[in-house]
Amino acid sequence: MSTSTINKPFPAPPSIKDTGLLRHTDGQLKFDPSLSILDEAVTALDHMFARNQQPVPDLHPTNWELSIDGLVRHPLTIDYHDLYRQPLSSMFAALIGSRHDRDSHAAIANAEWIGAPVALFLSAAGVKPQASFAACWSYGPQPIARYLPIAKLWQDGMLAYAVNGQPLPAIHGGPVRLVVPGWAGTYWVKWIKRITLLSADSAPPEAHLSGELEIDCQLFNLAEVAHLHNRSQPLRGVAWSAARGVAQVSLSLDEGSWEEAILDCDLGPRAWRRFVYHGPPLGNHHLLAVRVTDYHGQSVIRQWQLNIN
Repeated sequence: MSTSTINKPFPAPPSIKDTGLLRHTDGQLKFDPSLSILDEAVTALDHMFARNQQPVPDLHPTNWELSIDGLVRHPLTIDYHDLYRQPLSSMFAALIGSRHDRDSHAAIANAEWIGAPVALFLSAAGVKPQASFAACWSYGPQPIARYLPIAKLWQDGMLAYAVNGQPLPAIHGGPVRLVVPGWAGTYWVKWIKRITLLSADSAPPEAHLSGELEIDCQLFNLAEVAHLHNRSQPLRGVAWSAARGVAQVSLSLDEGSWEEAILDCDLGPRAWRRFVYHGPPLGNHHLLAVRVTDYHGQSVIRQWQLNIN
């Protein structure tokens, strides 16, 4: 994590979501942005997806508290002031939800998260040697628990109270949410209330499952360019990894040779990276393959069937 140059206090957040987001009709606050507004190095706050499985709790900086208990030497409770007075840290990290590969909308975002490292408070609590996992609980009428390896929280877990220089809105987990870069969005517990440290033996079976992201990508304008026969149009997208950066994106048509895409600026290993591919018209081909490689040399290939008109 790096020390941010953003000054406190932050300006007031926007009160409504962008009209380019699709709202689900199940009574919960769930928004998915259209691909047309996602082609950004950093996702605007009004363009961020939201997946809330329960009503947004009535929380404010004045009544938020977080307890750390379980296998610690010094159980502690911190409030917003305790969190806010820590040295300000920030990182760019991709937040990846489920069903992110649809044709028109996607539950993905890339933002600058601002807050304090979880490691500061684990250190203050004094983690016992037998502790292996953390049960992270949310506020709300239907509290949600997610289980994480303590090693992951030590590494780069964050208690975030701001995003893109603005106070974290309630719909996105404010006043404070857990940020777990390189892991699926379901582990980024919103409205975090308690962190309980557990031994490997006492942790439930789901604690032993990894939520680490797969290397993947999202294409923004494939539907627009896939039918073009006589002229070429750049293909645009973003790629991400399990917090190991994106070193290269290459594309192949009809199982032919690989050609490198042009990469946008690198915002760090936890962030997504935009790319653009200037190739022949896609409408004359049957199969598109995209290969994403991280800085550890690991690669994943995704394929799309192209419809020939």
